[in-house]
Amino acid sequence: MSNPIIFFEGIVCPPSESLALRSVWLHLTVLLKRDVDFLLETEKQNKDIYYKWIKRTYLTDFISELVEVEEEVHGLRIGEQAKKRPHLSFDRVSYDNLQQIISILS
Repeated sequence: MSNPIIFFEGIVCPPSESLALRSVWLHLTVLLKRDVDFLLETEKQNKDIYYKWIKRTYLTDFISELVEVEEEVHGLRIGEQAKKRPHLSFDRVSYDNLQQIISILS
C-alpha cells in the first residue's frame, strides 16, 4: 500500500465541495487504480466535530480514518497550512482547482 493522502481539518469544510473531494478519491482509486487510503488529520480537541461533519456529509465513504496531528502518520497532506511535510497548500478542494489537484496527485 502506498502512503495515504491526508486531508487536514478545514479542507473538508466549505468552501470545499464534498463532491470535488469525492472526485479526487474516485479519480485516484478507480481511474488510476491506485490503492491509497484517504485520512483526515485533525487536532485532538476537534476530532469529534470532524467525525460528525464527515458523517453528515457522507465523506466517511472514502475517508477511512481520523488521525490526530500528534500521531506520526506519514503521507501527503492537503490543507491550507503546512503542519507536516510533504504538503500541498490549497485553501479548498472544489471544481475550480480539481484538475490541478488531480494532476499533482497523478
